[in-house]
This record gives sequence, C-alpha cells and structure tokens, in this order.
Amino acid sequence: MAVVEVVVERAVEALDRTLSYEAGNLTVEPGMRVLVPLGRQRATGIVVARDTAAPPRPLKAVLAVLDDRPLLTPALLDLARWMTGRYRCYWPQALAAMVPGAVRRGVRPAPEDPPLLAAGAEPRGPVRARIWTLARETPGLTLSELARRAGVQPAVVRRLWKAGGLAEADAPAPDPPPLLTPAQEAALEAARAAGRRPLLLEGVTGSGKTEVYFALMADALAAGRQALLLVPEIALTPQTVERVRSRFGPRVGIWHSALSDGERVRTWNGVRDGSIPVVVGARSAVFLPFARLGIIVLDEEHESTYKQDDHPRYHTREVAEQRAGLEGARLVLGSATPSVETAWRARQGAMVRARLPARYHGRPLPPVTVVDMRAELAAGNRSMFSRYLLDGISRRLEQGEQVVLFLNRRGFASFYLCRDCGRAVTCPHCAVTLTYHASPSALRCHYCFHSEPVPAVCPHCGSRRIRHFGVGTEQVEEAVARLWPQARVLRADRDTVGTRSQYEALYYRFLHGEADILVGTQMIAKGMDWPGVTLVGAVAADVGLNLPDFRAAERSFQLLVQAAGRAGRGDRPGEVVIQTYNPGHYAIEAAARYDYEGFLEQEIGFRRELGYPPFGCLWLVELRGPDAAAVAGAAQRLAEALRAQAPGVTVRGPAPAPIPRLRGAWRQHLLLAAPDPGRLEAAGVILAAQVPNPPVEMAVTVDPYHML
Repeated sequence: MAVVEVVVERAVEALDRTLSYEAGNLTVEPGMRVLVPLGRQRATGIVVARDTAAPPRPLKAVLAVLDDRPLLTPALLDLARWMTGRYRCYWPQALAAMVPGAVRRGVRPAPEDPPLLAAGAEPRGPVRARIWTLARETPGLTLSELARRAGVQPAVVRRLWKAGGLAEADAPAPDPPPLLTPAQEAALEAARAAGRRPLLLEGVTGSGKTEVYFALMADALAAGRQALLLVPEIALTPQTVERVRSRFGPRVGIWHSALSDGERVRTWNGVRDGSIPVVVGARSAVFLPFARLGIIVLDEEHESTYKQDDHPRYHTREVAEQRAGLEGARLVLGSATPSVETAWRARQGAMVRARLPARYHGRPLPPVTVVDMRAELAAGNRSMFSRYLLDGISRRLEQGEQVVLFLNRRGFASFYLCRDCGRAVTCPHCAVTLTYHASPSALRCHYCFHSEPVPAVCPHCGSRRIRHFGVGTEQVEEAVARLWPQARVLRADRDTVGTRSQYEALYYRFLHGEADILVGTQMIAKGMDWPGVTLVGAVAADVGLNLPDFRAAERSFQLLVQAAGRAGRGDRPGEVVIQTYNPGHYAIEAAARYDYEGFLEQEIGFRRELGYPPFGCLWLVELRGPDAAAVAGAAQRLAEALRAQAPGVTVRGPAPAPIPRLRGAWRQHLLLAAPDPGRLEAAGVILAAQVPNPPVEMAVTVDPYHML
C-alpha cells in the first residue's frame, strides 16, 4: 500500500507540515497535486514524498490525483523545504511560489507566438496603422511583443495578421559569437575551470559581461541542458530580449510580470518539457520547472529588487545558488558593482572571481565631474542645477546630443541637511540618517527607533542653514522645460511609466531620438543602451546617500556607477556630472573614480565595526493588525520574551514602523541582530511559541533590504 506525504495549500501554522494519506491504487508521484479530505472539508495539496511502508495507523485516502505528471521536480521540492528554514515561511508559501496561479487554475496556454513583419500597404485606421508601422520598423517582433508595444490586445494583432496586413517572418539564423577580448577569454576559462564553484564576474559597465554569459550558456546547451538568464525586472527591456534571441534563436522563453496567463502557461510548459532551451526572466523565473537546468546567470546581482518583499521573502541570489547546487548547474553572478556580501564571500574563497576592467572596443569610461552644491549656494545660485551642469546641457542640445538627468528618490524618505557643512542629522547609535516625520514632528531612526526633536541649528557646525531636503522628478522636469523651452523632454518614474508597455514605448522613443532630455528615477540608470546620450547628470546625489538604511552608501555608489555607464556608449564621448552637498563622502569620491575596491574597503570596515551583514545577521519582525493598541501590546510582549529567552540576540524596539499604517493595518517593528545565524534560529523557536492571537499577525523577514 502506497502512502503519500502531502502539503496542503493553506498557509497557516497548523498546516505547516506534511499530512499522510493512503494512495491506494492511484498513480501518484512527488510533485503532483492531489485532492484530499481535511477534517470535514476537502483541500488541494502537493505530494512531497511517497512511501510503500505500512502506516502505523489507519489513514484517510487520497480522493483524486489532479495532474497526469508532476508539476514540480524533486530538486524544486527540496528547494521549497530549504526555503522554509532559511526564510521563516510556511511550506505552502514556498510551494505556491513555484506553481503560477494560471497553472493551478488550468488556464490554456496561449497560441504560439510567431515573429511577424509588415505586409502589403499601410492599413487604414490609426490602431492598425500603428501596429503595421511597428512591424515594418522592427521586423521579427513576436505577436505578443507587437501587441504590448502598440498597447493593444494580442487578438487585435492576430486579426491584422489574418487579414494580410502582417506576415510570419522567417526565423533569422542566430548571430555567430563574436571574437572575445583577452579579458573575456580569461573570464571564460576561469568559469570553466571553476567546476561547481560559483563565478563572480565583475566588469565595468559596457565591458562585455553579456558575451561571457552567452558563451557559458552555449556550453550548457551544447551539453543538452537548459540555460536561465535572470535580470532585474526593470532591466528586462526589449533590447535585452532581442539580444538573447539574436544569439540563441526564437525558442527563447520570456518570464516577467506583464505576461498574460496564457503566455505564462505556454512558457511554463515549454520549460518543463524541455522545448524551450533558454529563458530570460525576472526574479520568479528562478522557480521554473526546468527539465535539464545547466546554468543560472544572475545579471546585476547587486540589485535590491532581487529580494522578494512578500512571503516567501526570499533573495533570488541565495535561491539561485541553492538551486544550482541541487541541479548540478553552474552559477554565474555578474555586476559592475557587486554587493558587499558577494564580494566578501569571493574574498573568502566561496566563489571564483574574474574581472573585465575595461569597456568593450576600447571605449573610455566617461569622466566624472563632482560639483559642490555648497559652493553654488554661496555664489548665489539657488537653482537645482549647478552652473557647470547648466552649461553642459546647453552645449549638448546645441550639438544635437541627448541628456539623461536622474534623481535617486525612493519612497517617502527625506532628511535634514546642513547646507553649510553638508552633513545630515544621523542616529547616534546606528550611523544611518534620521528620517523626518511631520506628524508628530520628529527625526526618527528606522533601525533602533531612536527619536529626537527637529533641530533649529546644525548639530555638527551650529549653522542655522539646516532644513528638510528633497526634490522630485516633476520639479526637475518643470525646471528643464522652463530653462530650455525648445527641448523635447520625457519623464520616467512610477507616475508616468506604470506598465511594461509604457516603459517599452518610452525606451524606443528616446532611442529613436524623439526626445532630447530624459528625466527620471533610477529606472533609467540601469541596463539601458542609448548611443545618443553624451551627458548624464545626477541632480541630487544626497537623496540616495542619506536614506535611513545602512546600505545607503552602497546603493548610492552602485547607482552612480551604473548611471555613469549610460553616457558615451556610442561614437561620441560622454561625461557625467554628480551634484552633491557632501563631495567628500567616500561613496561619491569612489564613484567619481570608478573605484570599486576603494569603496569596498571603507564599506567593509564600517560593516565590521557595527556588525552589519556580512559580519552579522538581521531579522525584521513585523506585527500588524487593525487595532493599534493590540499590535503595540503584542509587540511589547514579544520583545520582552526575546530579551529574556534569547541570549546573544540584540532586540531593538518595538516601535511603530516607518509607515505606521499600511493598507488599513497598524504596524510595529522589532529588529533582531546577532553575529551568526544560529543564534537567530534559536530566537525563531521563541517567535514560533509567541505567535500573536488573531487579528494581529506576525511576519519575519530574514536579512531585510527595506525597512519601510
């Protein structure tokens, strides 16, 4: 008699375990979904193990098997089990991340997605004409890509195809691999010699990391295995997809949040049966059911968007490494500015490190000019633009070149800054910037929850020229329009680019020269290749530098270097201008020199002194519920229990979350810190015993990347 162990698809603590059922004569394997009795109800679950040993007691029987073949591979089942321990999530939550809702609901796969080109004369009607023009300008776009760029449903494109306005394009032959530079060859050989050890490929922007990725992916395909290229969602541009398809042909799967349910199922099925050999995708593609996974490439591995904010709160980098180990696959991490954690692991010998120190084709990195905005203010310039940047923009416009102006503003974060000494008000305990809260008026630390009144004078130099600091992309756009009324301006932020189709449309408008100046947030600073851009301006580098986060300096350095890489990628040389009130900050100085090693040395010293990762571990515990007093009381009781029963764990808080009320729920935070993960695991036992009563809920984030 066969016995199966089933995880029921309900993310509650009481069901965070396997339940045993008798399978009888049913054909059932691990990874399949089954219908089982659960009390007086029925529930769907996933089989995670099968045993033929006789059970010690009578068991209820499986009612039905819902799949004809496993949805999840043995490696994915093992990965889900690992995630429950690493990320303090329920087993059903880990399994749910691996099976898309469209697959669970039985959505039919979308029809095949053929490449199309314009046919015949331009059709009548603005919508059809727009689709036809797109197909003429970029022949070979797939039906779904045409629909997204035109802002229409795929059925509209399909009707034009059937009417003869479009024709199926012959799949072009894959591009032959280019001749690699000596540095690329050395990196490739280092990866091949690394065996099962991960490779960290560190290369300046424009150095040709992608060609090394492609060569290693081709190795996997030649061995009869599949390849996964992971990129941040924001960098999954049409340009990226076209480049992968030009090398590996049309059977490249795409995986991102804008796919329709049918497209998602089609790609998922193709990956599972092996008919899709290569996938380029965003974060969740790490869970696709590859039949024969041979390599995982994680591009821009430093990106904070690889951290999932909702349960299961995983980090893609860690999951990719774990999965590569389970599958016997190669792992490649790539970045111009690797995360401190990854760089430290490479120094400790946990991975092989290879470098590409120069741009491809010998193009120089653009020179960086740092402008001290304190001097501008002293000279009477109260504009958000320095005189140097004003002159640079005017010259580029006169020469018919393009300009990118970016502002690294995230969330609501704001701070108090002295415009004489250039220093922000910081926490005396955590070395992070205090955040200004208007109600009640105070400066608060989002780490240890220290609070102090808003100062009337600078605590560092005594100047009265201290104020709340902040500027937004809309203000920059308005200033540009006022100063250069003849310039064509585009703005890219969450207000103007809310969908993937809007993002793609903006990308192509700027690529095709339909605008002279692009103003935006960090979304325009990453992964874009606009050959016409010769000037990049960081309007207010201090905004990112003074966020209440111990990673603020690291993120600012990474973003400035990434943004600098957007300039001078074409035939004309580029330039970068960084405006700051704190030009002596080590992140600014290192970014201006493209000095990653210099930055890393200072940052590692800071992290080691304060016990931040990679020299310590953090857990963020959030309690939330509809009643503020109940949430605060539960948080206080939990903090007292942890302080009494978890030796070696520093408990900070509780205190209201930086955003105290979110989506109708009041929130309290505790931050747990320890020098090693074992001590926090012991604290996890206490957390499990102190789960608050409903409607108060508790969530744990391991190694949090955002504190809001």
